[in-house]
Amino acid sequence: MRAPTTNCGWCGAFAAMIPVQLAVSATGRKGIIGAGRSEDGAKARAVPMYWRMYTCPSCREASLALVAEEDGDDGDIEFRRWVPDKPPVKVYPDSIPKAIAAVAREAHSSLRVGNVQAAVLMARTTAEATAKAKGITTGNLAAKINALYAQRLIYEHVRDAAHEVRFVGNDAAHGDLVDDPISAEEAESIVELMDMLLDGVFIAPAKTAAQAAARQARKNASAGANGNGAVLSSP
Repeated sequence: MRAPTTNCGWCGAFAAMIPVQLAVSATGRKGIIGAGRSEDGAKARAVPMYWRMYTCPSCREASLALVAEEDGDDGDIEFRRWVPDKPPVKVYPDSIPKAIAAVAREAHSSLRVGNVQAAVLMARTTAEATAKAKGITTGNLAAKINALYAQRLIYEHVRDAAHEVRFVGNDAAHGDLVDDPISAEEAESIVELMDMLLDGVFIAPAKTAAQAAARQARKNASAGANGNGAVLSSP
């Protein structure tokens, strides 16, 4: 049986899927194959449908394919559906600027398919873009990270996390990998630290502000019901 080429629903890699010797009949279902083809003289016909299992050569995860398949070694086969059909995408809240969230998602997607250098480079890019989004546009990345801390936009441990992203990102950017290549485990850690920076700069402050606004609205609603007017939050 030919190996179908598709994007893995787990990691997103475009690969020739490896068949596993497992097939389960899609009970009572028939598929029409050969429709719309005239060059080989084939006619449309109803054939059995099966669920077949494949593994991805990149991430080794298993996927199911719903196929319409003729009997026999020379029979036609058409792939109708894959489960899962799309790789999971990292979702960031709206508090992160869209352009920065897109680059951060690229770090995650690179990590999932084993492109560790691309993952840490995107993490480094995310760190620099984060500083620029806060108006810190001068100096190198080290200076920008320190400025985020000096302006009390991040805590000390988040500053240190951002510097770790910078260190490893610099190694990937400058090609210092011959004697000390980046491992998948280290790349995963760097992407996690990137997310820590995003949380410190964008997500946590937005959540805090939303909670404060909700609390003030609740107080105002209570005061309005009692006829006392708006109430300002206490310091």
